Amino acid sequence: MTIVYWSSDCSCCFRRKCFCITVIVLLTLGAISGFITLGVIFGIPQNENEYTRECKTSSGTTGFLCDDRTTCIAASSLCDGQVNCANGEDEAKRYCRNLPNNLPEGLLFRCSNRRMWTYIDRLCDGKNDCGDCSDEQVPRCPPCLGWRCNTVFFADCGCIPKTRCFDNVQDCTDWSDELHCR
Repeated sequence: MTIVYWSSDCSCCFRRKCFCITVIVLLTLGAISGFITLGVIFGIPQNENEYTRECKTSSGTTGFLCDDRTTCIAASSLCDGQVNCANGEDEAKRYCRNLPNNLPEGLLFRCSNRRMWTYIDRLCDGKNDCGDCSDEQVPRCPPCLGWRCNTVFFADCGCIPKTRCFDNVQDCTDWSDELHCR
């Protein structure tokens, strides 16, 4: 067994310094790594492409996720001139400057004529937003609950509500809404 005594010979002292410096360096690197990890998890915002802006609204439709990552607004509330997100990101130029090209793709529906578009939450709402009824004839739209016919008004998209049957106003090109509607 070798007993090392303090001596003027500094070889033992040098080893202790190396050991202490090594420990300090490793602890410092570990702390920096820990801070970086915590910063990524809690503080540094993610790149826009790392998460989606799509979410489900309380009504079950696809919506826009605000920066707080808890508030979900209707897709049609995006770029409508009213601030709905706490930080105003729903009216930010990055989305609203070049509609619809800057909108997140999952929040819009491109009409079959490809010249027009509408927000995804406006599909199957009974309104002809596209002008060609393609937003009212997607597979997920419910069947006509009224009277189906070739309609006079383009906004009806081939289906009129039963309340407009026998109302002395022609809604169908063949007058079936006034003659046969049940």
